[in-house]
Amino acid sequence: MKRIIPALAFILSSQPALAATYYVSATGKDSNNGTTTTTPFLTIQHAANLTKPGDIVSVMNGTFGPFIIPNPGTAGHYITYQALPGQHPTVRKNTTALNGIQIGIHTVQMSYVIVNGFIVTGNAQSVTLAQATAADATNFTTNGTCIDGYALSDHIIIRNNIVSYCPGGGINEQGDYVTIHHNVVHHNAFWSSSDFSGISVSGHNSDTRTGVKIVIDDNLVYNNQNYVCNRTETNPCRVTDGNGIIIDNNITTGYTGRIQVFNNISHDNGGKGISSFHSHHVDIFNNTTYMNDASAALAPPLQAHTSGGEIAMFMCDDFKVENNIQYGSADVPMMYSVAGGGTINTTNLVWDYNILFNSKGAKPIGSHDLVADPRFVNRLGDNFHLQTGSPAIGTGTNKLFAKTNFDGKTVSSVNRGAF
Repeated sequence: MKRIIPALAFILSSQPALAATYYVSATGKDSNNGTTTTTPFLTIQHAANLTKPGDIVSVMNGTFGPFIIPNPGTAGHYITYQALPGQHPTVRKNTTALNGIQIGIHTVQMSYVIVNGFIVTGNAQSVTLAQATAADATNFTTNGTCIDGYALSDHIIIRNNIVSYCPGGGINEQGDYVTIHHNVVHHNAFWSSSDFSGISVSGHNSDTRTGVKIVIDDNLVYNNQNYVCNRTETNPCRVTDGNGIIIDNNITTGYTGRIQVFNNISHDNGGKGISSFHSHHVDIFNNTTYMNDASAALAPPLQAHTSGGEIAMFMCDDFKVENNIQYGSADVPMMYSVAGGGTINTTNLVWDYNILFNSKGAKPIGSHDLVADPRFVNRLGDNFHLQTGSPAIGTGTNKLFAKTNFDGKTVSSVNRGAF
């Protein structure tokens, strides 16, 4: 499963009559007009600075520096940053910029933006543990996210990207009306003392609507892990994140919208496969998580993630967790527990129709939960399709389920897991 590169899909937005398409190439010039494939710009940033609602920035093969998206679109007229169809441009986060692709800035409202089809990679492979331990949270070498959006953002679509080796998070989007779809997110979050994860959302209201406003679906998320202490928990030193996916602290922001997390595959991450901290109004369904909590094995002086949980919640409210497969590690608890032997400590929780297997204390929580081998086609090869006869096939609930599976196929029966 690690070797799958998602097909690049592109959104055709309704555009104003004067909308422009700008082209960018590693062999272009910013002195060009940028409006044809034969007269492209050299840098994505130059094109971004020119954009107006409805415009498209179409990027050809090559390696490009980090860029900031400075201008918002409008309702019905997204500004789209995309790979030219059939091409695979790389954006490289370096040590002179905090993030690879930064959606807006702290003090400016950023709306109606699409980021589609990029390979975004960071500098984590060149960072050492000694560097990261000595650095602070503002150091561009040991911090920074591949794709980052601030709280003052809404109507943001991040899809079909391959995101890896950023020392902070993979995809971090804290705004409203966010879709994170069909990305591959791996080997991020190693070195930042701010302790990021593969995919992180929170939720800050752009309105008071209570329906579904944030969606995380069809992502492949693996090998994201923290290797340094959280900067707020250094005595003792504790690693707190490196999750595959996290919904983080939206009770504090007063977020009113609902968040849905479905059809994701999250495996071999340092923290939880899917984690939630101090958050509410979340549906987690038809996901497959496999042998996460890798940080439980970190050597002293690090203390990390020994409390388990493939899908875990702490201090949360109003959650539905249904139709998931959770295949854990034999030496890690299946359910998240707090110090003193507490429970997942979440109120108004609906938990049922899940498969829980291979972790300490695996037992049914809901009346329709199963403790059974889900029978993946080849779990050691990261192929999480289901064998014929799997107990996950046809045994889910139709109260909350994904109508297509991870492969994009319409489901013919309600299964548990992402396939």
